Amino acid sequence: MLSRMEVKPEVSELAADLRVVVGRLVRRFRLDGPLPPPQLAALSWIHREGAKTTSQLAVLERVRPQSMAHTVAELEGAGLVARTPDPSDGRQQLVALTPAGGKLIEDYRRQGESWVAAALETEFDGAERAELARGIELLTELVETAE
Repeated sequence: MLSRMEVKPEVSELAADLRVVVGRLVRRFRLDGPLPPPQLAALSWIHREGAKTTSQLAVLERVRPQSMAHTVAELEGAGLVARTPDPSDGRQQLVALTPAGGKLIEDYRRQGESWVAAALETEFDGAERAELARGIELLTELVETAE
């Protein structure tokens, strides 16, 4: 069994602990990634939200538009995304997943989630999994209050 973290009612300590553990979890998910993190992040946004302009992706990732333009160019060069004219604004181009990009992100997600599923199955009992599910609900609420 995994050891339980002590509950700390101090808000500042709780926030710091949350930042650390979420950072470790994100790094673990990215460990086996087939692409550099900026490229995976852009593909993930497009996969979740649909075609976006480079500027919209930059806002979502909180990076400079020039940085996102470079990332999109790399993805396009690899055949993972394609640009099409924006039907609502002909001056803009939308970046969408190609079939290869869609397959890559789906495969990556399945692979990334498989280690979590295995750990949940072998290291956590039903009550702990229920606690974790409630924690996910709370984290979702936390994220939504910050948007």
